[in-house]
Amino acid sequence: MDIRGQNTGVGGVVGGTAGGLAMSNVGQGSGNVAAILGGVLVGAAIGAMAEQAASDRVGIEYTITLANGKTITIVQEQAAGDRVFSASERVMVQASGTYQRVLPADHLPNQIARPQGIKVVD
Repeated sequence: MDIRGQNTGVGGVVGGTAGGLAMSNVGQGSGNVAAILGGVLVGAAIGAMAEQAASDRVGIEYTITLANGKTITIVQEQAAGDRVFSASERVMVQASGTYQRVLPADHLPNQIARPQGIKVVD
């Protein structure tokens, strides 16, 4: 799955500026203005495409059924060497604000003893 990055417009502005400057010495009079405008337009398009390509990433989507029965979907970046989880494999979800990540739960116990002094109320 591809994760499409957000285009901020900075690439277009930088590309347009560079294109306009590159064409500023071409022609004279109205020909010079046309060359500059053409350079700005082409540079802006190339800059926007370059920014978009740099912000796109490869990702994976997990649909997870939690212990309480609730089902959630998490899309996360997938770097080379990241483990891909299979169906029915135990995982844990790391969450902080809007950030969520699926991690292996191999090292987590299936059961724990109730801590002393804790009263469980149902």
